[in-house]
Amino acid sequence: MSENISGSLLQRLIVEAISEHNVLPLTGSCNLSCIFCSHRFNPSGTKASSFNHLPLNSIQRLLQYLDPQKKIIIGESATRLREGEPLTHPHFFTIVEKLRQLYPQTIIQITTNGSLLTEEMIAKLAFLQPLEIIVSINSISVAGRKKLMADQDPLTALSSLELLERFKIKFHGSVVALPQIVGFDDLENTLIALDQAGSRTIRLLLPGFTRLAPAELIPSTGTTNIIYNTAEKLQQRLSAPLLIEPPVITDLKPVISGVISGSPADKAGLVVGDLIKAVNNKKPFSRVEAFRLLTEKDNPKLDLYRKGRSFSTLILKEKDVSPGITVAYDLDPDQVDRVQKRIDPEGKTLMLLSVPALQRWQIALQTSMIDNLDLLTVPSLWFGGTICCAGLLVVSDYRSALGSFSALASYSSILLPSASFDLSGYDLCGEHYLSLSAGGLPICLV
Repeated sequence: MSENISGSLLQRLIVEAISEHNVLPLTGSCNLSCIFCSHRFNPSGTKASSFNHLPLNSIQRLLQYLDPQKKIIIGESATRLREGEPLTHPHFFTIVEKLRQLYPQTIIQITTNGSLLTEEMIAKLAFLQPLEIIVSINSISVAGRKKLMADQDPLTALSSLELLERFKIKFHGSVVALPQIVGFDDLENTLIALDQAGSRTIRLLLPGFTRLAPAELIPSTGTTNIIYNTAEKLQQRLSAPLLIEPPVITDLKPVISGVISGSPADKAGLVVGDLIKAVNNKKPFSRVEAFRLLTEKDNPKLDLYRKGRSFSTLILKEKDVSPGITVAYDLDPDQVDRVQKRIDPEGKTLMLLSVPALQRWQIALQTSMIDNLDLLTVPSLWFGGTICCAGLLVVSDYRSALGSFSALASYSSILLPSASFDLSGYDLCGEHYLSLSAGGLPICLV
């Protein structure tokens, strides 16, 4: 469920999307009805906000606030706003053309379900490069698209892959893994077809469903294990990097999980499995930092480890240009620094975090020698089901975790993940984090 919003709240969320994420919201409207839609089974009271097509004059006023040094993103949800299908906006091309006039060299990334990617539209997009299109294809079969997305004209989206390649528009494939609905053959065929069509990368997403979702949508543990095993096997066969989300993280070693064909990294001879020991003589803390260092530097020098030998190489690229590798997202060292700065040096600090984050933070505490900090995992009770990421935890989840934690009195401060809250400190139920009672202890977002 979602609520329609307008006025000051809508404006605040739009400004947050632009200023924090370089995301330009266009519309909350969608022309399909995906069974895995993240807002489809929200509990009543969840304030995931829907909105109609934003007026053209309002959007044009917002364009100046985008950062041309970063990729401009259209069609992704970054705040409580429910992002729809951007190509349904009646002034979509006018908006993209204006963006291109303002920012001639900035990459514009457009995420679409593909249902409106006709040859005419793709031909017009080809004149607005540089672009990156993320196609949420989900199934390469007509029957699969109908089942998963209620797409009554699946051939438009399915034909768009060949057209994007023909018009030399870089595209990435996105697949929500639901083999319990369409079958494992359909899933595997879809990933292979995306690779053969020229997809630069392929994202394989394991959907999270709330406690209100029908039982047939919830994958069994066995199904999830088969999905991971299938992805692992296909990673060896596909040319395009296959990224499974959420990834399985057991360490923070910066190992390369994919190399994009023809990219600077590919030309430098990097391969899947290479361990990045240093970038310009700096040892990266994690995969996230390794990728950031490679992106920020021009012609970075890498120290690598591969199959028992160490060697060095250069990646010939400009500053702030992607090197063309993919890595699993583990832990940002900037977040570790923020946590360290908030630890009470005179007492003990308790940090609450999501269940998936526990292992990587345990590794970080050992690696960074962080003292006086304990970790407490918080199950998702409000959304329930298979939801577990920090971005979907709400105040009532934190309240429940603290209420059943008997040792609270031994701590002097509490840390909460900022991912659970908007810039004003409100969660997805509209409750402020300072409404959380923690025995009088100070609470800080990190």
